[in-house]
Amino acid sequence: MFFRFGAALILIVSVALTGTALETQNLSLKRSLSQQQYRMEVLLESQAKLRLETQRLGAPAKLFDALERGDASLYRPPKPQRADQRRAPLLNWNNANGDSRKTAVRDRAPE
Repeated sequence: MFFRFGAALILIVSVALTGTALETQNLSLKRSLSQQQYRMEVLLESQAKLRLETQRLGAPAKLFDALERGDASLYRPPKPQRADQRRAPLLNWNNANGDSRKTAVRDRAPE
């Protein structure tokens, strides 16, 4: 009889300790999630402020004022490094006869 009582008591205590450990882990995960959400809100707010600042600084009126004052200058961007032009890839097109020939997309007649 004492053995059954002891086994039942050990089982109850082990279940309680396991439940406490799981609840502690659950609260820790909730705390971590809450901190991440707070950080995300702070970053989104910071992003919104930076976007607003970017739009304000890049507004056409501000740029024109800087040009009129002579603070900024207009210049043509330098030539690209690559000398060859990009071309459309060659594709296999089937003719009405069923034979295929390689043609570029730009060679195809508009429909």
